[in-house]
Amino acid sequence: MHRDKMTLFEAGLAVGLDPDGQPPGGHSDAVGTRRPTTLRSRWLHRRCLACGHSFRLGDEVALRPDGWVLHDMPGLRCAGGEATMPPDPTAQRNFFAGLDAAWPLPDDITPLRLEAGHDLLAPPYQGHARASCRICGHTFRPGDQVIICPCSPEAPKCRAAVHRDTLHQLHCWDEWIRERSEPTCLGMS
Repeated sequence: MHRDKMTLFEAGLAVGLDPDGQPPGGHSDAVGTRRPTTLRSRWLHRRCLACGHSFRLGDEVALRPDGWVLHDMPGLRCAGGEATMPPDPTAQRNFFAGLDAAWPLPDDITPLRLEAGHDLLAPPYQGHARASCRICGHTFRPGDQVIICPCSPEAPKCRAAVHRDTLHQLHCWDEWIRERSEPTCLGMS
């Protein structure tokens, strides 16, 4: 029994140390296989050629023959593949409401769950990249929870935002506010 656990541990360690997240015996140049984005992935924080979103931890990707990677996961099917059914919006709202109740913000800060059509989700256009978080640098995606800059919450002059998203493990607001005695302008950070 002890040997089996050791073998499993060693296999898991090998996967964790492989920069492309390949299983033991896998090939880093294999094309068309799905891989998770890990801390050691060479594409972490880079932008997908198809959608312009940054690669985050846990994102599934497919490697192209030319070495570029594309998202290959529900919601971001840049590499093709089967279309997936969108999540049930009622169940999604209830889930996010539960998260917000379990991890509340101060009363004067209002989080925003990004939905299709929001300015922060605009695709890249004429040389401009997608909008991204001022702290982690990851692009904003539908469903992300963000805090709009406190410089003027009703009409932000700087148009900056940061993640405050438990679901995606993006705690950028908490990191930013920890450094300050009171919120200031994100655009000036």
